[in-house]
Amino acid sequence: MLRKLIALGVFVLALAPSAYLAWTLRAMPHLGFYHDDSIYWVSAKSLADGHDYRIASLPGQPYQTKYPPLYPALLAGIWKIDPNFPSNLRLATLFAWLLLPVYLAMVWLFLRQYGFGWREQCVLVLVAGLSPIAATFSFSLMPELLFTALLVASVLLAERALADDAPAWLPVLAGACGALAYLTKSAAGPLLLTAPIYFVWRRQFAKAALFFAAMLPAVAGWQWWSARHVSHSWDLVTLYYTNYFGFQIYNVPWRDLPLVFWHNLDGFLLGAGKLLTFDVPYGAKPLERVVAVAAIAGAVRLARRTRKLQYPLAAVGISGLLLVWHYVPDQRFVFPLYPLLLAGLWTELANVWQALDAAWKKPAAAERAVAFLGASALAALALFVCFTTCFGLFYFLPELFGSYRDAFETRRPAYQWIARNAPPDANVFAYDDPMLYLYAGRKSCNLPIPPKLFYHNDDAGIDKLLHSIPDFARQYQLSYVLLTPSDFYRDLHEPGARHLSEAVEQSGAFHPAFKSPSVAIYRLVPGSVTVAAR
Repeated sequence: MLRKLIALGVFVLALAPSAYLAWTLRAMPHLGFYHDDSIYWVSAKSLADGHDYRIASLPGQPYQTKYPPLYPALLAGIWKIDPNFPSNLRLATLFAWLLLPVYLAMVWLFLRQYGFGWREQCVLVLVAGLSPIAATFSFSLMPELLFTALLVASVLLAERALADDAPAWLPVLAGACGALAYLTKSAAGPLLLTAPIYFVWRRQFAKAALFFAAMLPAVAGWQWWSARHVSHSWDLVTLYYTNYFGFQIYNVPWRDLPLVFWHNLDGFLLGAGKLLTFDVPYGAKPLERVVAVAAIAGAVRLARRTRKLQYPLAAVGISGLLLVWHYVPDQRFVFPLYPLLLAGLWTELANVWQALDAAWKKPAAAERAVAFLGASALAALALFVCFTTCFGLFYFLPELFGSYRDAFETRRPAYQWIARNAPPDANVFAYDDPMLYLYAGRKSCNLPIPPKLFYHNDDAGIDKLLHSIPDFARQYQLSYVLLTPSDFYRDLHEPGARHLSEAVEQSGAFHPAFKSPSVAIYRLVPGSVTVAAR
C-alpha cells in the first residue's frame, strides 16, 4: 500500500509543472508554435464540419494526404463538442494534457518490463514527466505523446507475445496498437517489418503473421487513400503541405544522401542529447553528443542484458528513417525513442558507477583519484540536469510562451483588419497561415523554404526564393501579404523576415494597406509588374 501511495505521489509530482503551465496557457495563444499543430487543428475542423479530410486553411482546400487521420479525428471531437473558436481551445488544451499521464503510464510499464527496480521506475518516471519537451507537448496540439504511448504499447505487447504461453490475441493486440500508432504518425511504419522479423527470428511464424495482419490494413488503407486523393501538382506549396514522399524526392536526390545523412546524424545526436539533458534554452553541443552516445550504448547494453529487442529494433527502424529524411531531426523527431534512450542512459551511468566504485575500493591512489574525478563528473551532470530542468520548466517555457502570447496579440489587429476589409474569397500570404484562417476567416498559405537550401548552406538561394514573393503571390492568387518581424523563426533563418519585407517593399507590386509597429499588410496590385529583382 505504501508503495502505491509513493508511486501515486511520483506521478502527481511529475504532472504538476505541466498541469500548471497548461492551466496558465489554457487559451492556447501559442497555437501555431509548431505550425503543424495549427494544421492538425484546421484539418480537424474540416472533419468536424463534414468537408472531408482537408486542409481547410489553404487556397483550394486540398485533401490532407500528409498526416494520418487519427489525431485530427480525435481533435474533431472537440470541434463537435464546442464549435466556437477560440473558446474551444480550452477543451483542446485539456485533451492535450490528458495524454501526458497516459504517456507516463506507458513509460512505467516499459521500465517494469525491462527489469528496472521499483525505485528506478519512480526516479525515471519523474524524470520523464518533468522533461520540458514533454511538458510542452502536454499543452500543444501535437501528436507526439499519443504516438509514443501507442508505439511503446505495441512493442511491449509484442514482447510479451513472445512467451510460449502467450494467448493468440496478444500479437493481434500488439499489431492493432502499431496500427493506431501508424494512423497517428507514419513514422511508425518500420514497426510493420521490425516486429514480425523478430517473431520470425524467434521462429514464431504464426505470431509474426498475426501482428503483420493486424497492422497492415492501417498502413495499406492510409497509403491507398493518400494515393487516391493526393494532388499531382509538384509545385513547392503543394509538396510541402500534402506530399511527404514528393517533398522528400524534391529535397533529397540520391547524390545528396551522404550530405543529408551526415547532417541528420549530428542532428539526431544533438536532439537525443538535448532531450536527455533537458538543455532547452541553450546548446551545450559537446555534452549533448556525449550523452546521446552514452544513451545509445546503454540501450545496446540493456537489450543484450534483457534480450528484449522489440523496442530497440523499432528504434533502429525509426532512426534509419530520420537519418535520410529531409529535416534535421530535433527533440521532437527523436521523442518517440525517449523512453528507450532514458533507460539506456541510466543503464550506462549505472555501469560507469559500478566501475568507479570498484576503482575506489582498490588501494592504488591513482585509481582512487580516477574514481573521485569520475564521480565528481557524474554529480556535475546530475546537477546540470536538475538546473536545466528547473530553468526550462519555471523560467524558459513561461518566458517563451509568454513572448509568443505577446506576439500573437500584436497580430490580432491585423487579423481583424483582414476580416473586416478583405473580400471573403481573398487569399493571403502569412507565415502562420492556419492562424490567419482561424482568426480572419480567409484562406492563406506560407512560402516554404526547402530544407535542401539549408543542407547546402545556400543563403543566396533562400534570398532569391524570398525575393520571388511577387511571382509567388500571383501564382497562388494571393491578394494580400501579411508580414511580421518574427516570420521564419521556425526555419531558424533570422534575416528571412527582413529579406521578405524588403522584397515586398521594393517590388512595386504591392501597396501598403495596414501598418502597426509589428505587423504590415500589403495588397497585391492587379496587373502589376515587378520593378526590382534580385
